[in-house]
Amino acid sequence: MKWLPRSLSGQLVALWLLAMLAAHVIAVLVLSWWRADNETIHPLYVRSIETRIQSAYRAVGRSADPDMLLEDISLPDSTFRLATAPRRDHADPADIAEPSDQERALAQRLRTLLKLPADGSVKVHLRQVESAQRVAGNSNWLEREFRGTHAWALDVDLKLADGQWLESRHWPTMLPAHWSRVLTFSLLVGMLPTALIALLFGRRIMRPLRLLTEASRRVSRGEQVVLPRPDGLSGVREITQAFNDMQENLVRFVNGRTQMIAAIGHDLRTPLTSLRIRVELIDDAELREAMIQTLEEMSVMVEETLQFARDDALQEATQDVPIGELVGDVVDSHRIQGRDVAWSAHVDTAAFYRCRPVHLKRALNNLIDNAARYGAVCVTVLADTLGQTLRIEVDDSGPGIAPEHLGRVFEPFARLDSARSMDTGGMGGGLGLGLAIARSCIRAHGGDVTLQNRREGGLRAVIELPN
Repeated sequence: MKWLPRSLSGQLVALWLLAMLAAHVIAVLVLSWWRADNETIHPLYVRSIETRIQSAYRAVGRSADPDMLLEDISLPDSTFRLATAPRRDHADPADIAEPSDQERALAQRLRTLLKLPADGSVKVHLRQVESAQRVAGNSNWLEREFRGTHAWALDVDLKLADGQWLESRHWPTMLPAHWSRVLTFSLLVGMLPTALIALLFGRRIMRPLRLLTEASRRVSRGEQVVLPRPDGLSGVREITQAFNDMQENLVRFVNGRTQMIAAIGHDLRTPLTSLRIRVELIDDAELREAMIQTLEEMSVMVEETLQFARDDALQEATQDVPIGELVGDVVDSHRIQGRDVAWSAHVDTAAFYRCRPVHLKRALNNLIDNAARYGAVCVTVLADTLGQTLRIEVDDSGPGIAPEHLGRVFEPFARLDSARSMDTGGMGGGLGLGLAIARSCIRAHGGDVTLQNRREGGLRAVIELPN
């Protein structure tokens, strides 16, 4: 539903208010159409008519000017006046039908309330008339919305002690006017506290969820976070416990694989050393040099594997470091080695970034190291317009890589074509774990690294980190 608010608290408040509105609509409909099968007038309105007639009957008997009194107490939907005879005495006998059950019940009820004799002192006539005969404004909003072309008129005549008749005409409605006012007031007053309760309840739910969101971000940066079990809803407690269990299982899985890699790399050192000693005893110089070169490449693989496992096993703690200082240290280390590396920043270099600095430096160092094999390197630090992503670009001047091979560069020990080989230089050439380690370190911070061919030539490595 696009019209609902985006936040959980907002949606809870909106749905709660809709539920309140629906409950009042149902109440209006039930009060409007709930009645017995033999009833034409709503029972609630019958009670209101009985009360008005009873009050008018007693007031007339004690008033010095009954005509003026009846004029004062008449309402748009209930009018009273005095007459010398009941209305039915002037009606055509052919138009007079047998009283309905509701008419007889109302007449009997009035006799009982006013203690009148059962000799025709009460006459009740309920008839249907054209809606146009009703005075405008005599009905409530619900009546005006749903009424048809006809309306009901209730005539009640009571014989007074002096022989006169108290005539009254009533216009029953689907819902008594006072009930429409009660429901309107209840709707407005009821929504305010319920909306406040829904908002507070939504915030109570969101508080542990915000902690879980922040913990997830910290875990994506390589931190280990153990959330305390909240004292709240059982569902939130289960989510928190599942998060802690998931993190524990992930750490156990990663540590197991890292230890296995370290063990394999360590065990390979002994046979490689033994082979190197035996190769030195070969008389054929050309064969000896070829085998030594192969063993050296294998040794490099083993050392890089051990270095990768060693760095990962350290579980470096995250900390806030100035991003400009971190990039500057890596660039300076390459300049000391005589490499042409320049860098610029389009962000505040004094701004702090939360990371594992050794791992992030290793990733950036490996990217610059691969780029510097060809020539000049340019490092640029940027941030998106919203400041939610830290972007570091590493450009080289090499021949680039075919688009179909860009994804293979980060595979361990990958070797591409001669254009990006160890001999010609540039990022992506040669074999080893340098770029694979760089991507692993960056992804451990919740970011990623990709390669792009520059339009002006060369390759660009783009690091994107959550800010």
